[in-house]
Amino acid sequence: MTGRHLSRRTAAAALFVAVVFAVSAGTVPAQATPLDDLRQKQTSLQQQGKQLDAQIQKLKNDATKQQQYKDALDAKSLNLEQQIDSKDMQIRRLDADIQQKEQSIAAKQKAIKTNFEKLKGRVCALYKTGEASKIEIILSAKNVMDLADKTEILRVVSEHDTGLINTLKSDLNSVKAQKAAIVQNRKTVSAAKTSLVQNRQQLVALSGEAEKAIANLSRNRQDAESAQAGNQKAQRETDAFVNRWLSSYYISRSDSGSGSGSGAGGGQLATMMAEARKYIGVPYNFGGKSPSSFDCSGYVSWVLNHSGWNVGYRTAAGLRSYCGTVSASAARPGDLVFFAGTYKSGISHVGIYVGNNTMLDAGGVGDGVNYSHFDTSSGHFHSFGRLP
Repeated sequence: MTGRHLSRRTAAAALFVAVVFAVSAGTVPAQATPLDDLRQKQTSLQQQGKQLDAQIQKLKNDATKQQQYKDALDAKSLNLEQQIDSKDMQIRRLDADIQQKEQSIAAKQKAIKTNFEKLKGRVCALYKTGEASKIEIILSAKNVMDLADKTEILRVVSEHDTGLINTLKSDLNSVKAQKAAIVQNRKTVSAAKTSLVQNRQQLVALSGEAEKAIANLSRNRQDAESAQAGNQKAQRETDAFVNRWLSSYYISRSDSGSGSGSGAGGGQLATMMAEARKYIGVPYNFGGKSPSSFDCSGYVSWVLNHSGWNVGYRTAAGLRSYCGTVSASAARPGDLVFFAGTYKSGISHVGIYVGNNTMLDAGGVGDGVNYSHFDTSSGHFHSFGRLP
């Protein structure tokens, strides 16, 4: 109702506050616990329940994300493992190439030694025939390289022998260069493998941390679900106690002769209040007549139709005409409360009275069904109505 001075009361309480009511299963005296405290407890528990729902959902989402992160780490680790295997294969192949080159070098060196001895024999023969005069050049040569570099002997040996020496020298240098390149390549591949192994170790460590995080999230979720179960149990206990409180309050008011009209009996009132509280939190929607959404008269009509009355669907004004009039001093839980859009005219809003200037009603957009306080001295307050 536009301009209506009502305030939604919400109270945040600690998550694990014990809900203990020292009462018997039978009728509870009306003065045992203030209804306002019970209502505040109900609201607090409902808020805690929503917070726990959100916390559990967040833990589920976090666990899902953490699992996805771990799966990505494991996939990357597997990829690195495959790369390491590939590097190992390359290293084995390079080792085989190195061994092959060493064998080739050994064969070349053996061939050079053999040809060198033959060459020395031919040069010696040349000397004996008088074609060479410095045999000491040949005999003092340390190896074929030394011999090949001596210009004096090159004038003695045949052109064929000179070519043979140069070819052997070139082949030997070529094989050594090939071996050096393979050795260098092997060093590069080995360094790459070492880097991959280090990266894999880091990923394995991160995966372990992710697994621990998932385990912690799982424990936290279990704790939250346990707290949620406790909250739901506390809500059921609170609702049951409120029902007994209201029944006792109604009976005590009726027995004392306060109020007028028949209204609801204790059992019917408890049914009515339980039905009314079932829809706390249902969103407001103008014209709403079902638990998917309510407006004020749709909400009250629904509760009454499911609590022993048969009113069909009535507007706020229609519900006012259905009820008898009762004074504010005689009003009791189970009566209806009516408000006017402008001062004392045109019924535009209705709620269910629960006592202590408090009602359950479907407020405006953003409020939905909840408890509301009101002031009977406000210009928007119209009257109380007693159900037949």
